[in-house]
Amino acid sequence: MLPPLPDSSCPSLILAHPTPQEQRRTWLQTQPSWGSSYPIDTYLEREQYLLSVPLARDGGITPWILTTNAFDSTRPVLASCETLRKPALVRLANGSVCHVVAHGIASVFTYPHLRRRGYAARMLSLIAQHLAQCEASSPGTASFSVLFSDIGPLYYAALGWKPFESTHLTFAVPERPLANQPSPHLRTILAHDLPALAERDVELLGRRIALPPAHPSKTRVALAPTLEALQWHFAREAFMSNYLFSAVPKVHGALYTPPESPHARIWALWTRLQNGGKEHLDKNVIDIIRFVVEDQDAISDAQLSTAINLIVLEAQAQASQWLCSKIIMWNPDARLKAVVEASKHLDSTFVVRQHDSITSLCCFSKGLSAADVEWVANEKFEWC
Repeated sequence: MLPPLPDSSCPSLILAHPTPQEQRRTWLQTQPSWGSSYPIDTYLEREQYLLSVPLARDGGITPWILTTNAFDSTRPVLASCETLRKPALVRLANGSVCHVVAHGIASVFTYPHLRRRGYAARMLSLIAQHLAQCEASSPGTASFSVLFSDIGPLYYAALGWKPFESTHLTFAVPERPLANQPSPHLRTILAHDLPALAERDVELLGRRIALPPAHPSKTRVALAPTLEALQWHFAREAFMSNYLFSAVPKVHGALYTPPESPHARIWALWTRLQNGGKEHLDKNVIDIIRFVVEDQDAISDAQLSTAINLIVLEAQAQASQWLCSKIIMWNPDARLKAVVEASKHLDSTFVVRQHDSITSLCCFSKGLSAADVEWVANEKFEWC
């Protein structure tokens, strides 16, 4: 007979790292929700593989469970999640930019028969306490935390993760994409291009962060689009595409160089998410995980329009090839949104998300709260 379940406020509940057996058991439980595109064995293989990619290995990812302090083989797994270390930037009051570590919270899960007992909330409260202690003892090691809620904004807000702007542009993919006339100013982005582009992007983002915030009382923060952060997404994409098509995408985005402003390049990086497989194409999307304008002041709206039109055409061609039905770009800025909406050639829709992928942030730095934060470059590359 199993012991009675503890109350979520019970002081004997603790955070712990799962044993390999507990981790496997949890993956088996999460597969119907997060891995139904795969057979169970393939899903388990993917989860194990993702522990080995650069951002996750060497302590980059930490699995957690809420359990009791009874250290034996019968301890329950009452809730589970993962934290992923992410490089980040914070603008200090004097205008200097500090490189810090943020922690993404992912895979928050409670076994179905244990839900509505407050276990996930207790686990997240303990996670927040742990990260706050890390930041207090070693400033910069846990400056803030992000998560992406698929249950609306309220649940996580009550636990300290403030919801932020969560919008996206959706571009339709026509059944017969228009032929993308070769342009000498547009090229596809391949794997060997990524290190230099990521390095340049982080440099540019650091300069942007250093600018004064829109409101003097705000502190600017951003997750850094490092090569390792990008590779985590490309690894997930490659595993799925290899499973479905026995092939791995080589094109990771597109880059436009304005002929009048060769030092003001514009590029987009994307991944393919094919949860619908070969049968339910409406579930398959291309996510533009990062959109970069190298020098906003050096290009006109007309040049930006040319760039985004050519980039989306290339993304549509890739979407058609990889059975994706639409293209999504998170949180376009006001200028890009206006340029897209003014274009006669782009079939786009602007969406304000209310339930899924609500970007949320919790601060642990001394004297800083999420209400004081201006979140810069809040794009899909941050998702975990």
